[in-house]
Amino acid sequence: MKKRKSASFVDYLAIIFKRRLFIIKTFLAITLSAAVISLLVPSKYTATTTILPPSSQQESMFGLMGASLAGNLGNFSGLAGMLPGATSVSDLFAAILESGTIVGKIMHKYDLKKVFKTKSTYDASKMLKDITNIRVSPEGIIVVSVTWKDKQLAADIANSYVEELDQFNTETAMTVGKRYRIFIEQRLKETTDTLVKAEEALRQFQEKHRIIALEVEIESAIATIADLKRQILLLEVKKGTLSSSSQIDNPHLYNINREIRELKRQLSKIEFGNMKENKGEFGAGFSVPLSKLPEVSLEYARLYRDVEVQQVIFEVLTQQYEQAKIMELKDTPTVQVLDKASPPEKRSSPKRRQIVTLAALFSLILGVSVSFFQEWFDHLKTRPDEYVKLVDIRTKLKTDLHNLKFKLLRIFKSRKAD
Repeated sequence: MKKRKSASFVDYLAIIFKRRLFIIKTFLAITLSAAVISLLVPSKYTATTTILPPSSQQESMFGLMGASLAGNLGNFSGLAGMLPGATSVSDLFAAILESGTIVGKIMHKYDLKKVFKTKSTYDASKMLKDITNIRVSPEGIIVVSVTWKDKQLAADIANSYVEELDQFNTETAMTVGKRYRIFIEQRLKETTDTLVKAEEALRQFQEKHRIIALEVEIESAIATIADLKRQILLLEVKKGTLSSSSQIDNPHLYNINREIRELKRQLSKIEFGNMKENKGEFGAGFSVPLSKLPEVSLEYARLYRDVEVQQVIFEVLTQQYEQAKIMELKDTPTVQVLDKASPPEKRSSPKRRQIVTLAALFSLILGVSVSFFQEWFDHLKTRPDEYVKLVDIRTKLKTDLHNLKFKLLRIFKSRKAD
């Protein structure tokens, strides 16, 4: 049995040259067909507008608006799951642009149901979303692109997205600002009343106990007690010295005893208060006796704390109230346009050059492949055994396809009869 010789590059080249007319015809047919089809396909144009990321002031404003946006948007399921997460305002803007509210207004503005030649509003809105691409760049810039046959309409729709977003944000901010202002007004009034009561209670307590600053008084009282005890100790030492060296009726000794009694009386006022005379006078300029300091200090601390807390709340509510008034009256643009959409000069599709190039490559590959297959099939006829097997496979395949077609036709007729 002869060993088959493996094909060389020259053999392949000879096959291509042999069937060159078929390859050229295939190439011309497919390439020209692709060129004609690309010319028949309507040209489409992409208009793009870009929006700058919101400023820090806008982010704070939309932080207040966030909870109310979902209720103001009609057919919008994406925002409900978006608000609780940690998303940027740019993402929120992009979600609003895709909402049913914005889409519906644009459809009504340009009568897109008639433009798209659709029977239902749903189909028109779906088609509008199909020709629109909204994305957020890593820098937070929002890009809105609209692709359509009419370049002017594509630019108008892209710009309308921005206009409707700005109008929606303004109306929502004003509505939320009004509700927020009313709520803050009520809370501010309640806080003002509570603060006045807390300040009055603290004032009465200070008048009753003659307290200005309890912490400062405690430090001063301790220093005064130490000084009084020092003076008493010095006088007692002097008294001891005089007692051992003089008579009992010595006038200097009498004066020392009188001074010691007076110092101890002052010390007793600071430590225990004056129980006989005016209860509010404790001597040495102090308002609270040290024996009552824990109880008085606790009550003073509570009253002082209430005043401080209410003052902080009052300051926060005052700031929020001013912000709510600004939101209610705000009519300035909420979005900043980086690039406004204009009618594009060049079409975005179809890309005719690319279509023709790909078709030409495909036609060459197809022509060469078919040529090799035909050459292989012709050589197969010289080998009867293999050729008979191939014909048998082809016959069985045709029979199977015919049986399958017959069964499907019978099933279809039976269902139609039912």
